[in-house]
Amino acid sequence: MHARPRSRRAVEAVAFRPPRALGVLTGGAFTVWAVVVAAVAASVALASAVETKTFVAWIVAGTLALAALTFAHWTYALVTLDYIIDKNTLTIRWGFRRVIVPIDAIQRMVPGRTLDEPRVRGQNWWGCHIGSADVKRIGFTLFYSTHRAPEELLYVVTTGESYAITVLDQAAFAEEIQARARVATAEEPHPQRSSATGLAALPFWRDRVATTTAALSVLAGAVLFGYVYSQYPGLPDVIQLNFPALGGIVRVGDKSELLRIVYLGLGVLAVNTTLGIFLHARERAAGLWMLASGGMLQCVLLAAAILALERS
Repeated sequence: MHARPRSRRAVEAVAFRPPRALGVLTGGAFTVWAVVVAAVAASVALASAVETKTFVAWIVAGTLALAALTFAHWTYALVTLDYIIDKNTLTIRWGFRRVIVPIDAIQRMVPGRTLDEPRVRGQNWWGCHIGSADVKRIGFTLFYSTHRAPEELLYVVTTGESYAITVLDQAAFAEEIQARARVATAEEPHPQRSSATGLAALPFWRDRVATTTAALSVLAGAVLFGYVYSQYPGLPDVIQLNFPALGGIVRVGDKSELLRIVYLGLGVLAVNTTLGIFLHARERAAGLWMLASGGMLQCVLLAAAILALERS
């Protein structure tokens, strides 16, 4: 009777985590800067009279708030970046995204020190290189790296894609891959794929029609906002408010009621966009209608504001 050889490596997942301090500090600094400037712009807008400059301040505040959320997301993703070698797969985890690479699909691993450092297209700052590049002798390569020098790069070339990752102990990484390759089983095939989790997995982000509809609705809301704010200072205190959709009813009111049109439009836009994104995941047509209805309402309110200003 012969003892059956045991393979401890085949069942234990091993995670390699790249150095990320520089990238996280840089991304965090951008996030904090955007938050501070957005807060300053919002405070200026709140303290200012209704006019074009105030509208510009609100646009700056909104744009920088969106930038802060984006950089916060990228920084969080950088914090979670690691490379997990499991029984049959190499998993690259970056925030809400998972890249699954079957071990048996890996053809070779090339140290970065043997190649020229490429120029990465994508999220590219100190300590963060997430994107793609054309690498000499390898070709099109996806980067999930935090490298500061080519020596920290390791290129993983597979039958489908090539990946650039940051591994300081490249010998240990290669040993783990080779150990899995020797005992890899073909019982359950693991296709090479990239997937998202959480909010990033919502189909809205991959639907160009839906994203375009949402963007146009936001643009319509910005036009309504800007038009009323630009015309407001020159209006008399009392104006005629006309709403032909209600049977041609005409009444006289304070000009501040025009601002209610803006706030109503933006509030409905926010609610419709949020509901539309989540509804889109269950029923695409209903989600698109919800997104489009928010933009259509902005157009109706803009027409009402224009009519009221023409009769003032």
